[in-house]
Amino acid sequence: MTRALDHIYGDTLVVRPPVPVTVNKAGANYKSEVTHTSYSPRSAYDEWLAICDAIVACGGDALVQFEDADEAFLDAPGLEVDPAGDVRPEGSREVLGNLEDILTGRVFTANGPWVVARDRKLCAAMPHMLPHRQAEAPYYRDLLARVADACGLELELLENPHRWEGMADVAAVGERVVLTYAVPGHYDEGLSPKSRRSSREGVAFAADVAGVPEEARIYAELVYPHFHGDTVHFGARPARGEPALVQYPGGLWGDGASRIREDLGADRIVPTGRIDAADNYATNSRQVRGGVLIPEHASAEFEAAMEGLGLICHRLRLYELFGKAGGGPACATLYLPENLDIPARFPHRYSVSREEIRARRDRVPDRVTVDPGYFEDKSRG
Repeated sequence: MTRALDHIYGDTLVVRPPVPVTVNKAGANYKSEVTHTSYSPRSAYDEWLAICDAIVACGGDALVQFEDADEAFLDAPGLEVDPAGDVRPEGSREVLGNLEDILTGRVFTANGPWVVARDRKLCAAMPHMLPHRQAEAPYYRDLLARVADACGLELELLENPHRWEGMADVAAVGERVVLTYAVPGHYDEGLSPKSRRSSREGVAFAADVAGVPEEARIYAELVYPHFHGDTVHFGARPARGEPALVQYPGGLWGDGASRIREDLGADRIVPTGRIDAADNYATNSRQVRGGVLIPEHASAEFEAAMEGLGLICHRLRLYELFGKAGGGPACATLYLPENLDIPARFPHRYSVSREEIRARRDRVPDRVTVDPGYFEDKSRG
């Protein structure tokens, strides 16, 4: 029964670079509902580099692939976005592109596919995202094709016909996996309608593709403002003892938390509080081997709990990368399976191309300024 989950947490993680035009344009979660008119893409890139460095410090590695669409926005000290969304170099009339065509949410790599390696194949359940993020999928198709080729595997990608926002809604705990989703009216009960999130059908389809039997699954509904399961909990692998779920129970609707507790056992739950989960994104931490990447503002109590599991904490400042958009270290990363043997000199490994990747930061704009009229036009539309 457990084979499908044995290798879910590998040491190599996909870490998709942030777009040089760092802007919150969609307002799809409670942080990004707040409009900002000033950004620093270079600072966001520095924070992203710190995630890659922390993964390597934990004994893992990151896979990085740059995107041709970024080239038009590099090498300008600053960028401006006008009310129509056109992007220009500061003080210039040259239009480099339009914000509506730029994948500003792509750095949320945790919304990527569920990848498994089996039977000489690299298989993946592809996410089914909100419309403004559906154009992100070709990146994963291309990168996984390169990985499969390097590993001598056949690639099999399956499209999810149901709403599913990727691995952000999957938390494996040993032989069990918690699959989260949202139901309109439950998720946003007593509030104005919120963006659609993963559906139960979507997470079930992904688990089917991954080969997880029904008896290993625990389904749980989210409540606002927890837009993905990885803002409520994550599966931890203590240095000693059984796998555990680090969890904020208030992020789940109805009796979801109590059912998880009953199914896993109380001794396998590491509780945390609302402020750490909803405000500090501490439950969006990411474990790599014996280390765990935690947000800068996670409480001392949370850090102590992680150390109590025998894990070494790496605090990360992520203000520009996620502070305005909502997220934490887990949002920026996607586990590849542990039994996927990627060659040590694979060119997309951060450890292989670190100097080139770090040198790129000087080409990233230092600032982006957005005309407030851009957000006014969106609200009228």
